[in-house]
Amino acid sequence: MKKQYKIPPKPMAPTAQDQARWEHSGLRHRLLTGVYEEDIYRELYRHLPADRVDNQGPADMSSNPFEQVTRQLAVLYTEPPIVTHEDEQADISSLVSRKGYVTRSGLFQMMQRGQQLALGMREVIVKIDVVPHVMGSRPRGAGIQYRIVTPDFVYCESHPDSPDQPVYYQELRLRTSASGEPMWIADVLDIRNEEDPIFGMYKVEADGSLSSDVSEEFMGHATHRGFGDNGYPYLDGDGVPFLPLEIYRAEKTGQLWNAYDNAPLLWGSLSSNVLYSMWHHSVLQSAWPQRYIAGLQLAGMSGQDLNSTARRATVTTDPTSVLVFNTDQDMQGQPMIGQFEAGVDPEKLLTAIAQYEYRVATAGGISPSEIQRTSGDPRSGYSLSISRQGQREAQRKFSAVMRAADERVMSKTASLCNRFLGEQLPESGYRVSYQSLPLSPEEMRAIREDVIQKLNAGLISPIDAIQMLNPDMDEEEARMKLNQIRRERAEFL
Repeated sequence: MKKQYKIPPKPMAPTAQDQARWEHSGLRHRLLTGVYEEDIYRELYRHLPADRVDNQGPADMSSNPFEQVTRQLAVLYTEPPIVTHEDEQADISSLVSRKGYVTRSGLFQMMQRGQQLALGMREVIVKIDVVPHVMGSRPRGAGIQYRIVTPDFVYCESHPDSPDQPVYYQELRLRTSASGEPMWIADVLDIRNEEDPIFGMYKVEADGSLSSDVSEEFMGHATHRGFGDNGYPYLDGDGVPFLPLEIYRAEKTGQLWNAYDNAPLLWGSLSSNVLYSMWHHSVLQSAWPQRYIAGLQLAGMSGQDLNSTARRATVTTDPTSVLVFNTDQDMQGQPMIGQFEAGVDPEKLLTAIAQYEYRVATAGGISPSEIQRTSGDPRSGYSLSISRQGQREAQRKFSAVMRAADERVMSKTASLCNRFLGEQLPESGYRVSYQSLPLSPEEMRAIREDVIQKLNAGLISPIDAIQMLNPDMDEEEARMKLNQIRRERAEFL
């Protein structure tokens, strides 16, 4: 029989501040990945007495504005970005062509999910590595591997002069020992002292402290330290150590972490689950009129399930039945037959919850004019949708901060390709531009006619025209595009 191992509890963070950040970021992560049922129950117990929660039944997880809004705003990588170099003569095809390392690794496809995590958790880390991790060996596979790491497993320290750039990186990972037992290991990258950089793996104790060095067991060799044969592997072309990772942010704040921002959308989303749980319970338990009798007994009733807590007395009826009531001998006064109104109006309650969700979405920073309901029914709480124009505005809003991270990833990837894969790529000067969401035929026609009229009237230059047709291009990229068009027209027309 195969031996079963129990996964040890997640260790504490190195500081109380980071522990609080881990817990909050973990909540955001669970809502974004659909494993938040226990969080809904905690929210139910926070709002309602325990007996009401126990009587209410299963939690309703059918709506999640936090996930819906962040998913619809994360459209920057719907189409793969265009990567160029400031030097038009530079050959970067081995990096970004169809068979290039970045393309084959699926970085930009992965970033469709990565951007949503960055918007929801405020930061997300993209880790860069070489496969296999052997200097001078060309791998059979893609060569470069990217991995998304969420900040609820990461502890970092930054340089005082650059508080938003980490120089110490500690990632908590669950690994399996040689005996098959799972254990928490910290991957540590430390360039606080550039003269003595460190990359190693260490066992993590329950209190978050690092204990034994387990690099030999999990990496096959001792901790990389300093320079030389077993020195720190992540060096640029000038021999300067760097961290093979990049933090993608929802916005640049100048701080290392911004974990608590945009919290109204998070807590409002959980509260909407509480309200939908109440609506679901109300529909099942109290959405019909309740009939009653006083001073009467229905004749012909028989007992059902007498040995269970659900025991009851029933009588079978159909449209032709005539019910016979006997007067209760203990009744003093006139017997009564009546009906209470339904305890809840499901339609009105659902409308109120939908309006609450709408308010939650606007509290998350979405313009009310950009939120629409795809069904056209204001009572539908399951159709929050952001208009195409709202998504394009989100692209423009997030492109600046994401572009800076993408360009640094390109530079670091080029350094790794040069050092480990024998390439001769430039290690700086990369430019990343994003493709806007497709326009409707009517919108494209209107923009094209406007550009042509202004160009013919001498009101704009060809560079202005290219930028109007490609809003994410800057002047230099537009100039490069025009030169490319001129060369290709001369060659092929």
